[in-house]
Amino acid sequence: MAQIRLTAKMTLLRSQEEEIERLTLKRLAQEEELGKKISRGISAPEYVLYKQFSEESRRELKAREHKKKETLREIEKDREKLVQLSKEKKILERLKEKKHKAFLYQAEKNEQKKNDEMVITRRRPLISRS
Repeated sequence: MAQIRLTAKMTLLRSQEEEIERLTLKRLAQEEELGKKISRGISAPEYVLYKQFSEESRRELKAREHKKKETLREIEKDREKLVQLSKEKKILERLKEKKHKAFLYQAEKNEQKKNDEMVITRRRPLISRS
């Protein structure tokens, strides 16, 4: 379950990075276009429009970066949780193995005791006759 959630967040992170890249390229293209227009001459309202777009896209880019950082923090938490679960699983497997060995040892001991009692029981009649 934790592994599936981690995979989903990694996919989300990749899409966020792609969106940030797309927005960055869009901003660069707009800035380049503005530079060309300024060199040829641009009207004040059109300049203001470009600057508004630039400011809005900057805010959007910052918001996307913030979401990406949150996703990275969540991924790190999920990784830590996955590592912890893995450690717990190994511990439980070792405990299970120890209990199984103890069970086998006890079963062998009981079997030996049973065999010893059978030998003693068989020899008693022989000892009594002598």
